[in-house]
Amino acid sequence: MLLAFILFVPVFGLSVRSALMGDATEKVFFVVNLIMAWLLAIFHFGYPAIILPALCATVGYLAFLVVLTSGGLFTFGPAAGIAAGEDE
Repeated sequence: MLLAFILFVPVFGLSVRSALMGDATEKVFFVVNLIMAWLLAIFHFGYPAIILPALCATVGYLAFLVVLTSGGLFTFGPAAGIAAGEDE
């Protein structure tokens, strides 16, 4: 549903549609356009255009580390019986 909404945005939707349905060249051009748009935002807005994506990335990295290191909190499979105290 979110992808369908993005595809109907006038300018950005056309770029996403061509990147999804096109060949490798169109995918490369889409990535280059995203980078250029970010550089243009840095030129126009300055420091906030640099720091806001970095802050969002730190939230993602922190969430990834929490999920990665919390393996002992969730027990699935054969270890679930051992953790629950069930003997064979």
